[in-house]
Amino acid sequence: MRERLPLLGGLALLAIAFVIGAVAIGHGIRDRNRSDVIVVTGSAKKRIASDYVIWSLSVTSQQSSATAAAKELDGWTTSIRSFMNREGVEPAELVVQPISTGTLSKGGRVTAYRLTRRFEIRSARVREITGVADHSSTLLAQGIPLSAESPQYVYTKLPSLRPQLLAEATKDAQTRAKVIVKATGSGLGQLRGVGVGVFQVTSPNSTEVEDYGVYDTSTLEKDVTAVVNVTFGVG
Repeated sequence: MRERLPLLGGLALLAIAFVIGAVAIGHGIRDRNRSDVIVVTGSAKKRIASDYVIWSLSVTSQQSSATAAAKELDGWTTSIRSFMNREGVEPAELVVQPISTGTLSKGGRVTAYRLTRRFEIRSARVREITGVADHSSTLLAQGIPLSAESPQYVYTKLPSLRPQLLAEATKDAQTRAKVIVKATGSGLGQLRGVGVGVFQVTSPNSTEVEDYGVYDTSTLEKDVTAVVNVTFGVG
């Protein structure tokens, strides 16, 4: 009996070692399944037309006296208002800012007064206001020193477009992932996670990309692009 004790002890240790090894292998298999993933980038793009426009312009009078500058600016303001009315700009679309003033000095003496008035049109009638901006050269022809910015085109329905583009971008990522894992002889597993990138609103066919997103306002038509990074399990 005493001779069998060392043998029984050795068998017991071997059994314990086997159990520990099996548990370790089991954990290893589970960890491996957890770490076998693929991360794929998907994207979706849609061409949209801007539905809102902002157009800003201003006029400045500079005269040796404040009275003369005010009189000249008042005349130009009347002409600009008349132009807007003829072009069909609605009163609710036009904002006329108060006059801003400044002076020019030389040797501690005021030599001239600069008076500026700014106008801004905000409207959902995009093409009509674009036409008004195109016709503004007639004011220059009248001798009015108009300073006008390019119209800014905005798309106000972007929040409602986001879910659709995100769904399409995720499907695109899934399609790409299937192609990749099929080429390796594996199968695509469950979705593990989704990282959403910033939306890029660019001029048509632009390759411009910024980390914090791009929002182009220079073109009437735009491309809206959504990008997602999707993690899938691999079986």
